[in-house]
Amino acid sequence: MEIRLFSVNNKIFKAMDEETLNRLAAEALIEEAKVGARRAEIMGPSGWVKPKETINKRFLRSTLRNAILSNRHRQRSKEKHFETSPHKDSSPKIDEKIKNKRKD
Repeated sequence: MEIRLFSVNNKIFKAMDEETLNRLAAEALIEEAKVGARRAEIMGPSGWVKPKETINKRFLRSTLRNAILSNRHRQRSKEKHFETSPHKDSSPKIDEKIKNKRKD
């Protein structure tokens, strides 16, 4: 027999029947309404609006830092590849043609 666990309001419960789940859901909704009412007493009607979730700044900074480092690494490896590539087009004729067109 498999025992399933789940969490409601940071409390861990074993698998339950439909009636118990409905009761817990109703209790959670009532508790949320009470908290909203308390906030509304202090803040007015805007207290019913749930507070905005905060950003996980540590995760965001880490993600951005790693993306920047990865992009730098990729750019440097591309530059090294083009510098050492045997198929590098180093034709001065093309550069001269471009310069001559700009003069006209």
